[in-house]
Amino acid sequence: MNYKKEYKKYLASSILDTANNKIASTSFITAFAVYLGLSNFAIGIYAVLDTITNIVQIFAAPLFSRIGQSKYVVLTNYTIYRLSSICFAFIPFITKNIELRTILFFIFASTYAITGELGYITFVNWRMTLLKKEDRTKFASTRNIYKNTVVMIFSLIMGVVLDKFTANGYELYGFMILFFIVFLIAFIDIFIRIKTYKPIIEEKKITIKETISKPAKDKEFKKILVIGGLNRFAYGIGKMYLNVFLLRYLNINYIYYSILNILINFSEALCSKFWATKAKDRKWNKVLAPMSIIYILAFSLLFLLKNEVLIFFLPIIYILIGLGGSGYEMFDHIAIYEHSKEDYKTSYVTFERFIEGIVTAFLPIISYIIFPESAISIKITFFISVIAYLILFIYVKTKAYDSKK
Repeated sequence: MNYKKEYKKYLASSILDTANNKIASTSFITAFAVYLGLSNFAIGIYAVLDTITNIVQIFAAPLFSRIGQSKYVVLTNYTIYRLSSICFAFIPFITKNIELRTILFFIFASTYAITGELGYITFVNWRMTLLKKEDRTKFASTRNIYKNTVVMIFSLIMGVVLDKFTANGYELYGFMILFFIVFLIAFIDIFIRIKTYKPIIEEKKITIKETISKPAKDKEFKKILVIGGLNRFAYGIGKMYLNVFLLRYLNINYIYYSILNILINFSEALCSKFWATKAKDRKWNKVLAPMSIIYILAFSLLFLLKNEVLIFFLPIIYILIGLGGSGYEMFDHIAIYEHSKEDYKTSYVTFERFIEGIVTAFLPIISYIIFPESAISIKITFFISVIAYLILFIYVKTKAYDSKK
């Protein structure tokens, strides 16, 4: 194996993969859901669906320990994952009924989310086995820079295209262009992965019981679980209705919406090397504590500012969210894997995702029971996010990753 050559190929496919995740997730797909006429509650569920379906990862470790992680198995699952993200495009041509549109939307969204979760651990193993340990932070920061650059360019183009088509009464055609680009990126990504060397990954056959018991009994790993759970709750409740809030209650146009997406990705890209430097000695409190403060500030502004003032502060807020997201992504892609026991990497990573899924699954239940569909209700979710990040900050400073140790 030519390490440098395979590193470049895997970096290219990883950039395309994560860029497509950004494109085909909550930003423009939420805009498409608004176009389809889905309710706030339905769109809110979609916003956290990919994290809720982390629950299925508890079955991924036992499954792949038995059927293996061959290139054919991994890429078959990945192809279904990518194709399901394009199926949204057919909904407006099938029916005009909102209930049926909602059902179809969630069939495709669920397929996309579940296959994505099943494939996550296989690609984590593929990446971490292929990469040398000293190259992992460099790989993560480089990927984030290029990924966010791709998304920024795409967002700018799509904002202009959607606004132009909408102004002329052809909003649907603008979205069709979006889905064609998603398909094109997915096709190139899959082709590169077919040509990329897949390292041999050997793991013991494990049961669901082992997948739960091994990481659950690990005292040090429990810190990872608490951090992951708190962050997913805080971020999930804060971002759950943010896109709906912008499009339905602040009534921003697609160009401004695209600029905000550009800013969040620009911020993530610009700050990746900063967080990589912070994470170099693996003292994660240096990353998690400032990240929590950044999110507290961002969601405080969303909660406190009146709508007529807030609309002008959105660029600053999105830059802050991007900065915070870049920090957590560094922790997410490195710390979780490196704190897993050598023979049970799959079990540890999937169990952490399972906990995140359980936590996030409560968000739609909470919002459905407590909050009616209104702008004020969404504002309250921002406030809850602030409180949750404050708790995370206190936990990190007092319980986890004490830099003095």
